[in-house]
Amino acid sequence: MKLSNLILLSIASLALFYIQLWDDRLVTPQYLIFLLVCACYGKFKKDINITHIAGFMFVATGISYVLFENGIINYVTPSGNPLLQGTIIYGTQLLLSLSTVFVLIFRVQISKLISKSSKVELTNFDGVFHWIYMYMSLLYILGMLENIAWSYFDMKSWTLIYDNFEGLIYIAWALCCGALLTMMILSGREDGSEASHAS
Repeated sequence: MKLSNLILLSIASLALFYIQLWDDRLVTPQYLIFLLVCACYGKFKKDINITHIAGFMFVATGISYVLFENGIINYVTPSGNPLLQGTIIYGTQLLLSLSTVFVLIFRVQISKLISKSSKVELTNFDGVFHWIYMYMSLLYILGMLENIAWSYFDMKSWTLIYDNFEGLIYIAWALCCGALLTMMILSGREDGSEASHAS
């Protein structure tokens, strides 16, 4: 099977798997574990680029998970005011997502500040991840606008993003997983080819 077909199959499988679960209490920890495994793999293989890309996404997703799973956001969101509540919830997610976009766009520069490794370089995948997080940022903006229409303008039929929010985010996560998986496969192949040339 060609590598491109394998990548598409893995992305489709992950997206289908995440959407079937449809429960962020199950999917988010699995996504975090996958990102942590990728970061550890990069550390083990001494591939600083995989380590940092997976690590940055792990930190951003982990912060969001801690804020929402532990109810920290719920403590500051007034339940009697759905407009303000939705704005704070979507706004917090938007700020985290846009911060991740910024970090991923300037990933090489940030990696060079953190690490003195000479292997820090722009990869073919650096141009992919920030677009995925820009897509998620767009979802948060649309979700916020939909919440305003629903709660302030009483447009109760406007629930398209709300009804499909998890699935739309899971697709983005599956794309991230597929791209990271491809990075790991290519990193393993490069190590194998270097070993064969050395022998």
